[in-house]
Amino acid sequence: MKRVFVAEDDFVIAKLYQIHFQRNQIQGSFFSTGQDILESAATSPPDLVILDFELPDIRGPEVMRKLHALPGCEKIPVVFVTGRATPEVVDSLIRDGASEVFGKPFSPLQLIHLIGKLTSP
Repeated sequence: MKRVFVAEDDFVIAKLYQIHFQRNQIQGSFFSTGQDILESAATSPPDLVILDFELPDIRGPEVMRKLHALPGCEKIPVVFVTGRATPEVVDSLIRDGASEVFGKPFSPLQLIHLIGKLTSP
């Protein structure tokens, strides 16, 4: 089963992830802060991380940078789902190591498909 960490501080969007993950046999771990994701990834790296751009404690790009600096986490795919998906932001995130960027609102089915693609052996 694929393990996906999600940093999302919006309860409704987190619930949407949970519903689609359950339907597609994806084990989701949900966090409201970037620091929580980093601490969990350091002890048990996930297969993929989904980040919001704006988190209560650390901005998503900084979480991605710190995640990729952790031993064993250097190649974890990171997908951003953000309301700030302007062309400039998307280009910057991709340049900095994001695998993909989705704007809000987003298609859960496209996200599920992408998770499968990015976590396939």
